[in-house]
Amino acid sequence: MRDVEAVPRLASVCGLYCGACSVFLATQEDPVRLEQLASRLGQTPEETRCEGCRSGTLSKHCRTCQLAACAAERGHAFCGECPEFPCAPFEAFRTAMPHRRDILADMNRIAEGGATAWVGEIRQRYACAACGILNSAYDLACRFCGETPGNAYIAEHGEAIRAHLGRRT
Repeated sequence: MRDVEAVPRLASVCGLYCGACSVFLATQEDPVRLEQLASRLGQTPEETRCEGCRSGTLSKHCRTCQLAACAAERGHAFCGECPEFPCAPFEAFRTAMPHRRDILADMNRIAEGGATAWVGEIRQRYACAACGILNSAYDLACRFCGETPGNAYIAEHGEAIRAHLGRRT
């Protein structure tokens, strides 16, 4: 069991990096994008706002996260600390959307090197190679400079991301 207070704020319970979340990025720096995401999700911008899974401002989705509730109930900072990991709910979550593809490997990396080291590594994975700005797993091109792909995650999983978004190119 790990002291949850010592865990980096943007390292989610499930192994996602909150700093590369479309909702987090919109909350931090793009009110228009936040309104668009809220509309697409059938929510208000206030319901959609999120400061990261370990913050006091959670999106509607994150407030009802079964994985976070389970980890909190069991006293774990991460799903990977549980003796039942990976469980059926984790696997269902992981396989439901393409931006979650690597969270099993990320949980293993967190267990091996710690959450702080993982955050440093994962930040680079979502940073634009040309300008360094963070992009989400769904930003096919960099939000700032237009570089394609928007980050290393897109370079690796672009086909699945485009299919999810309904785009061929």
